[in-house]
Amino acid sequence: MREFSKLVALAGGIAFAAGLAYAADQTILGKSLTVKDPTQGADATKRSIKGSAKEKGSGNTLVGNPTLAGSSGGAILDIFANGTHPTSQSFVLPQGTSSTSKPFWTAVGTPAVAYKYKDGKGDQGPVKSVIIKRTASGAFSIKVKLTGKNGTIGVVPPNSGISGCMALKLGQSAGAGDRYSVQFGTESKIKNVDAKVFSAKKPSAEGVCPTVTPTTTTTTTTGVTTTTGASTTTTSTAASTTTTTTMYGSPSRAFLEKVENLLD
Repeated sequence: MREFSKLVALAGGIAFAAGLAYAADQTILGKSLTVKDPTQGADATKRSIKGSAKEKGSGNTLVGNPTLAGSSGGAILDIFANGTHPTSQSFVLPQGTSSTSKPFWTAVGTPAVAYKYKDGKGDQGPVKSVIIKRTASGAFSIKVKLTGKNGTIGVVPPNSGISGCMALKLGQSAGAGDRYSVQFGTESKIKNVDAKVFSAKKPSAEGVCPTVTPTTTTTTTTGVTTTTGASTTTTSTAASTTTTTTMYGSPSRAFLEKVENLLD
């Protein structure tokens, strides 16, 4: 199902943002989402994620072209595992050439009926493969595979989990392509195995995934005073704050999140 977002007009006289169009959200019926961490944090390379969606007789369409260079191409994959200890992560998947001299993104058909992403060597991180496809009969599907052997996976089983979501946005810039959300709500068939496995299967409803919120860590250093005998030595260190923000790897994507929240 496709939902068109409204034109965004920012208040406060921010002229460059007035009239900015956010690409549409399309929702796909989910099939399964499985998050594994067999060693429960002892060995992050053992982590893996698999997600899939399939909708027959779908009205969804392919909007965007990840085979393009720059921010107009590539894609962004968001994964969510919700529950007692929720985690989420955003993966930027730009177009380029792998260490095997092959493009990460390829199109199938002219015009394209599918787009495939392959990174078996982990050149760009843990996302090993992605495929988004619409058949001539109208079946729409998405499949993703991630492995901790190729990069850091921060999404782990929520222990215990109640729902999940995955979203694939074609194109890295705001208006480059649509975002395809696959929701695994609480009505899904949920399975939890401690902090080792979380899976959600056969949801009956579709929905739009939220965006991944950047994390910020702040460290403050203050002055130190040392007293020895009758003398006092003061080391005055001006308070300093160091902020580390985890963004999406693309300024346009970080800006998109801030703008999209204004639509509510």
